[in-house]
Amino acid sequence: MTNSDNPYEVAYARERNARLKAEQLLEDKARELYLKNQKLEESYKKLKQQQALTMQNEKLATLGTLSAGVAHEINNPLAFVLSNLESLPVYKKAFMQLLKFNQACVTDSSMPQQFREELEQLMEKEDLEFLGEDMSGLIDDTVEGIQRVKEIVQNLRSFSRTQGSDYVEADLLEGVNSTLKLLNAELKNSVTLKLDLQPLPNIICNPNQLNQVFLNLIVNAKHALADSSKPILKVSSSVRDDVIHIRIADNGCGMPPEVIKEIFVPFYTTKAIGQGTGMGLAIAYGIIKEHGGKINVHSEEGRGSVFDIELPVLSAKRAACSEVAGGSEV
Repeated sequence: MTNSDNPYEVAYARERNARLKAEQLLEDKARELYLKNQKLEESYKKLKQQQALTMQNEKLATLGTLSAGVAHEINNPLAFVLSNLESLPVYKKAFMQLLKFNQACVTDSSMPQQFREELEQLMEKEDLEFLGEDMSGLIDDTVEGIQRVKEIVQNLRSFSRTQGSDYVEADLLEGVNSTLKLLNAELKNSVTLKLDLQPLPNIICNPNQLNQVFLNLIVNAKHALADSSKPILKVSSSVRDDVIHIRIADNGCGMPPEVIKEIFVPFYTTKAIGQGTGMGLAIAYGIIKEHGGKINVHSEEGRGSVFDIELPVLSAKRAACSEVAGGSEV
């Protein structure tokens, strides 16, 4: 009898093959389950990120609507307060002339004694001389305060984007250069400015809005350099894979992770009370998002911050127009 005819060996071989197939099947199923679990974890992570982004966008949209209403309500009384303040310098001039005349009358011996005494008592009682000296400061402080309110209202209106939004073909480098020229007096004696501006293709955009983004980011960088021993501000531009990059970097104070998470939230600010509205970066975020782009932030405490603006060469507006044109041809 040969080995192959041995029923025990045949049964053993059959059992061994069945066991190997079962182990291989189990291994394949385990690997498949592992890969599916990995995909599920990746999908869950992406879902959480999308959820956070959706909540952020909803928050910004809600605050945008609220900002538009608040700005409208404040703008009306602000207009007549500003109008009244414009009249005060004229009134002040008349008051100062009257005060000088009264002072001259008090010292004029040709005037009746009783009249001079009564006039002097009135001036002392009402402290008219002090009022004349203090009036200039009060008016200046009031005008400064109202101008700040006006600035806040303008920021609210910009954030809600209720103003005109004309999209035209523009060169972003012109906007960057014009913004730097605007800030030249503020930057030239306080920071070392390093430029690496590579040519960029024209895009369809709202250049005024994007200039506001550049202005906000550069001013913020300048403020972050306030305590730096060798303040350096770098502004660069490049284009890669049909995406425009405009980078604004500083070697200033930097930001911790908990601040980075909040910087685009409206009204959030790390500045002292009265020095910031907390709207600049929120407005910048909304404008870049409206143009189909994004802002990436890299920062480390004590080592500075980098804001990298990404804008597609084919803007959202142009893409929409292309789709409409393509649809009409079909």
